[in-house]
Amino acid sequence: EDGINLIPIKKFDIQCMSIGFMVSEETPMIWRGPMVASTIKTFANKVLWNNVDFLIIDMPPGTGDALLTFSQEIDIDGAVIVTTPQDIAIIDVKRGIEMFKRTNVKILGIIENMTSFTSDDGVEHFIFGKDGGKNIASKFNIELLGQIPININLRKNSDEGKPFVDQFKDHNVSKLFLEIGNKITKII
Repeated sequence: EDGINLIPIKKFDIQCMSIGFMVSEETPMIWRGPMVASTIKTFANKVLWNNVDFLIIDMPPGTGDALLTFSQEIDIDGAVIVTTPQDIAIIDVKRGIEMFKRTNVKILGIIENMTSFTSDDGVEHFIFGKDGGKNIASKFNIELLGQIPININLRKNSDEGKPFVDQFKDHNVSKLFLEIGNKITKII
């Protein structure tokens, strides 16, 4: 707008900003920690957010340097850790928990994604292991906000940029998302 600030994209009444909006799909994002930290700070401070209730920042695993810088410069109400149940993901979660403790960032809870898959015959399969997120939440006395199963329609809607909860209001996965959102709102 003024040559200095960025205007967020708005979809479904949610304001969004991503470096992905500014580069082509083919452009690799090969950044070092300081570049990531700088971009996150820019998105937090130089985007013209319009009266937001929550600013959600999606951080991939292994971005400790960027998150450390970010947590030192911006007041963070809390972090939600999203994991899959497999052992290798839980190792990153343990590191993340420890980092949040050391930087005095409150952990609001853990969400376990891709918990299970229910086949057409009604059998629930735990493809990535069982209860990894639940167990780590229990071990560190952190609230388990929810366990989200794999769902083909959730994947399709995500790929198409359509909110699953709008199209499948009565689906158990939609109810899980709403429960998780309500839990986070109450915690904050």
